[in-house]
Formats: sequence, C-alpha cells, structure tokens
Amino acid sequence: MTDTYFALPRTTRPVDWFGRILPELPLRLPALTLSHSAVFHVTGVGGGTWSHQLQNGRIVVTPGMVGPVATQTTISAAHFRELLFGAVRDRHVQVLRKLGLPLAIPDASRLPVVPAHIAAVAGISGTLLIALRDRDLDDTYRLALTFGGGPTAPERPDATIEVDLDDLTALVAARTPPFKLLTSGKLRISGDTNLPLRAMSAALGRTA
Repeated sequence: MTDTYFALPRTTRPVDWFGRILPELPLRLPALTLSHSAVFHVTGVGGGTWSHQLQNGRIVVTPGMVGPVATQTTISAAHFRELLFGAVRDRHVQVLRKLGLPLAIPDASRLPVVPAHIAAVAGISGTLLIALRDRDLDDTYRLALTFGGGPTAPERPDATIEVDLDDLTALVAARTPPFKLLTSGKLRISGDTNLPLRAMSAALGRTA
C-alpha cells in the first residue's frame, strides 16, 4: 500500500479522501499525540471542512473544525483534485523517477514535532498564500495557509509565496532544510516577507 497515494484516480472526492482513504493509509508519523488540529477547508462543489489530529502516531480526521487549531488550509475543490490526484501528483511522480527515488509515502516518523512549537504556530496571526506555478499546463495552484483558529483570508493574504512546481518538488525530494528552502532563490515572497520566517521559526522552536 506504500504507493496508494500515487495510484488514486482523479475522480476521488474530498469526502472520500478525508473520511476513508487518509485514515487508512500506512503513514509513518511521530508516535505522539497533539492537542492542536490542522483544519482543511475545500471550497466549491464537493468541498467541506475537516480537522486532522495526531493521536498516538495516527491521523484522526473529524468533519468540521475541532479546536484548538494550529493551522487552516483553504483550497478550491479543483486545485485540491490536481494537488492530490492530478497534475501536481503526476509531476511529483515524474521528478521522483528522474531522481531515482521510490514512489512511496515518505517516512515522517522521525520529524522533530514538539507540542510547544505547534502551539507557537497557532499563536501567529496571518494568512500565507502558496502559489505553485505549473508551466507545462499554464496553471497556478493556490492554497492559503492561515495560522490559528481565527477567520481565514484566502483572497487577502498577508504574504504570498510563488514557486515553480518542478523546482519545489526537486527541493523537497532532496530534503532541503526548511530555512535553506526559503533562501534557495527559487521562492518569490511578496507582502509581509517576515511571515513565512516567523511561522517556520515557531515550528522549529527558534527566534525569528
């Protein structure tokens, strides 16, 4: 089942992903429990809101918002489909094959997740828009990350990160350290340029 993520059809609905598929994936996550949740808002036809909590190393998904909330991600149903089951997934697979890497769900069990750091992220205010530019299909996939459980502002982000889809995939596949990712020269940041740094610093337990 390690390649289940890459084999899902483009017709997969958000409700099926969040309600049935994601909880059953053989994810390798840190063996701990976090009180804060990560909320996903999928807008448009077939959308909805789902909260994700890490409990004893497993993802528990609940419809609606479950607090306290660390982050909220807002994405359209169309871009959600392309991200997980369509163009972005396909390009990700192409880059992995080009780099000779396995088509498998990454092992995240050793990620240094600290509950206090997650709480610090929840204390940041602001919305960060991430725009993934797909040159081949002449499209840009947008997802807005709002810190904390307050109102989201996907159309009025405080900061925007624009990056070429292939560049980002290659950087992530190469396990580029977070701060080096921001300073790689591949990301174009506008608006409140300190917001991504504050968020990353909080997640890693550092002072921005």
